[in-house]
Amino acid sequence: MPTLTLLHTNDLHGQFDQMTRLGTLVQRQRALAAAEGRAVLLLDAGDSTDEAAWECRVTKGRANFAMLEAMGCDAAVLGNTETQWDAAALEKLAASVHFPVLAANLFAAHSNQPPAPGVRAYAMLTVAGVQVAVAGVTVDNPGLLRRAGYRSEARAVALGGLVPHLRAEGAQVVIVLSHMGLELDKGAAAAAPGIDVIVGGHSHTALHRPHREGGTVIVQAGHGGNYLGRIDLAVNVAALPPVVAHAELIACDAAVPPDPTLSGMLELVRFEAEGVRKKGDG
Repeated sequence: MPTLTLLHTNDLHGQFDQMTRLGTLVQRQRALAAAEGRAVLLLDAGDSTDEAAWECRVTKGRANFAMLEAMGCDAAVLGNTETQWDAAALEKLAASVHFPVLAANLFAAHSNQPPAPGVRAYAMLTVAGVQVAVAGVTVDNPGLLRRAGYRSEARAVALGGLVPHLRAEGAQVVIVLSHMGLELDKGAAAAAPGIDVIVGGHSHTALHRPHREGGTVIVQAGHGGNYLGRIDLAVNVAALPPVVAHAELIACDAAVPPDPTLSGMLELVRFEAEGVRKKGDG
């Protein structure tokens, strides 16, 4: 029976130096998982960007996503700090990384098309022989979305139709990356049965113990990179749903040294961002 470990972040808000420390924790957890025979997914639940950070502002988030990719991110949902940019910027952002960029309830303003090329509703991943569906939903901010050229669909509508589709496609585990906040995550779990785990964000909630809503487990890891979340799922495909074998928030403070690879990546990211700033073509 395989055990799948989800490492998760949310609401990093452009804390680049903190991301280098998170990189250390991620590497430690990967090494521990390898020694114990667990597979790992690293997931981000939105708002990794923040224009208060100049590196983010001049690259429209590409610097932040470069750091997520260097950490080994497997999928991320768009948060409200990402959806402030127009479709051209979102297309560049999604194209700048290899991991799936998700938003199932976000569309171009006057069509049913995704908000930008490269942004999709979900991804199907095969992990340790298990079919894992990872979908994404983001917060509805009508004014912000209209200005950027998007519209949103009610989360219950988006997930209510999507979850059965994912199961029909063969998903044995369904994970939703949600940038909606804890209370709306509870509502989503009730409205869309069949979600195994909601990895949440937006409300900056540090859930030291997962919240269970019906058959769905909800986790969230604070904000600003102050924690790395971990939840272990024991998956028996003959007896779904998966069982939570372990869950914790791992503190990421000054006692955690920066990861050398991430520190080097940060230097490169800042160098490239400075080049963009000088050219003014972010």
